[in-house]
Amino acid sequence: MRRRRQRGISLLEVLAAMSLFALVSAAMATLAITSIRGVSANRHSTVATMLAQWEMERVRALDYTTITSASSSQTVAGVPYNIATVVQANTPGANMSDVRVTVSWTGPEGSKSYSTETIYTDVTL
Repeated sequence: MRRRRQRGISLLEVLAAMSLFALVSAAMATLAITSIRGVSANRHSTVATMLAQWEMERVRALDYTTITSASSSQTVAGVPYNIATVVQANTPGANMSDVRVTVSWTGPEGSKSYSTETIYTDVTL
């Protein structure tokens, strides 16, 4: 007895194709979520770096005798950033001030911070 040629697809083939599609889709979704989180973390770090540099430039514009510790906050794209400037006078030597700016924030990636430090010298002596 001869079999007729098979036409169409079987239920087993449909299930195999759907399973393969589900696996590939799950992997792509995981990749997309990881990528979005990475971009978000990088954006927050970039903003923190810029805020720290702006604060350093603000301090640099002051007269040496008026440089003092300060703190402020700024919200960028809905994320609050805390900016803390700590000034240690006569460190590491006389007529020098150690200035450290720390920017901290809490985003989807958790609590993070960025710090930068420099030494300002009184050159008016």
